[in-house]
Amino acid sequence: MPDIPEISETAPDPTPNATLGAPTEAPPAGPVAAAAPRPEPSVAETARLLANHFPALFGAGVVKPIKLRIQADIHQRAPGVFTKKSLSVFLQRHTTATAYLRALVAEGATRIDLDGQPAGEIAAEHRDAARVELERRRAIVEAKKRAEREAARAARPPRHDARQDPGRRGDTGPGAPRRPQKPRPELKRVRSPESAKPPTPPLTPEQDPEALARRERALLLRSFEQSPLSKANFAALKGLSEEALDALLTSARQERGSR
Repeated sequence: MPDIPEISETAPDPTPNATLGAPTEAPPAGPVAAAAPRPEPSVAETARLLANHFPALFGAGVVKPIKLRIQADIHQRAPGVFTKKSLSVFLQRHTTATAYLRALVAEGATRIDLDGQPAGEIAAEHRDAARVELERRRAIVEAKKRAEREAARAARPPRHDARQDPGRRGDTGPGAPRRPQKPRPELKRVRSPESAKPPTPPLTPEQDPEALARRERALLLRSFEQSPLSKANFAALKGLSEEALDALLTSARQERGSR
């Protein structure tokens, strides 16, 4: 009987293509998606919450200099109520309001904590910065009012002089010759009581538009010479272009030299 070859007890290694088409295990499920962040409250909502929690400092009608690093105190006293961003936005707007700047420069003012108690003096540089900003805003308001007055003056219609109207008395067009008039009988001039009145006094600077304009140019020149701002910043502060500012300053210097 021929010998029968032995069969190995171990199965042969699969060929590279043996696993093609075999089912694969599903990947493990990923972590649950994080919850969407809550929207940031508005400035008005933040102001309402602060007024409810700390009425001594943020109540209705209360405008006082705030203690430095007040955000840390707010988070400690009302944890989880305010976000860092909402507080930053509110405090930036609150501390740059004109009413707050006036509170900073008020005589005897001190910084106040959440309970309305004094919490430190106001640094001199903070007072100075508030004064400079208040002066800048005041100058903007004055310049706007002055521009409105000048615009209203320029919009007034010019006075109409009937003596210079070539088209009166039925003339057909501008420049038409006037019709000859009959000579009037000479009348005796009678001195009326009105002619004995004293002459009309000259206009005051407030009544004379040109005098008022000269005075405003003089004030502009003096303000420019006393201002620490550059010409570009000063022009922007006054709402003028640099060319217009140069023209006004030149006129003001000439008028000052002719006095």
